[in-house]
Amino acid sequence: MSVNLDYSNQFDYPIFLDEAINTSQLRIFSETIDNYHKYMNSANIPSRRIKYNIYETKTGNHIGGIGLASSVLALGGRDNYIGWNKETRLLHLGKTANNFRFCLIKDNITIENVGTMALKLLRTIGANRWESKYGDRLILLETFIKPPWTGTVYKADNWLEVGMTKGHSISKVPLTLWKREDSPRGELARKDPKACIEKYAGYQKNVEYKVTKSEPKLIMLKPLVKNWKKILNKEVTNETVNS
Repeated sequence: MSVNLDYSNQFDYPIFLDEAINTSQLRIFSETIDNYHKYMNSANIPSRRIKYNIYETKTGNHIGGIGLASSVLALGGRDNYIGWNKETRLLHLGKTANNFRFCLIKDNITIENVGTMALKLLRTIGANRWESKYGDRLILLETFIKPPWTGTVYKADNWLEVGMTKGHSISKVPLTLWKREDSPRGELARKDPKACIEKYAGYQKNVEYKVTKSEPKLIMLKPLVKNWKKILNKEVTNETVNS
């Protein structure tokens, strides 16, 4: 698929990320993931999320989709590697995000190394957009790889392997984050949290989380700053708890 785009405001790079905001962009993203991702669909995750369509700058070819979402609430391999206990995890989880989808359309690609280039843009352009949209500076990214895939493109981008998931996950509605939003969802979260959960998360009434089974997956992490462990392990104090 090729599109006619105005490149006048794009940075000088072989590929670029186009944030999926309007209906057409979101449809392209969903169709890309549904048609080209080998084992995941474009599920609408009830969390913070930013979705991008990937294009070649020179040709305008649409070559894939990639996105960020809220990190998993509790993840043994990640938490142990960082050194988190429950208190520090809850305090600093907002400084992390999950690369929840990434796929490429190989037949549309005319240049090399687009996988690592897309990941580079995700942790630069994507991280900047995350901070401007949600107010949190990203320190670390996570992603999951389902065997037999081994995360070759992530390894090429120097992501860290930190173990396997246990085959089940806990998804919690991010009500605290939703309440900060200047949106209909944010307004409802402030006025009637239970109604907001039911409407926007699809969970049962009075339930803020759900446990789902899944196949164990490889956990990979990408630090975005040099002193990432120090930042993510800053101790909980009365000042931080009450802020």
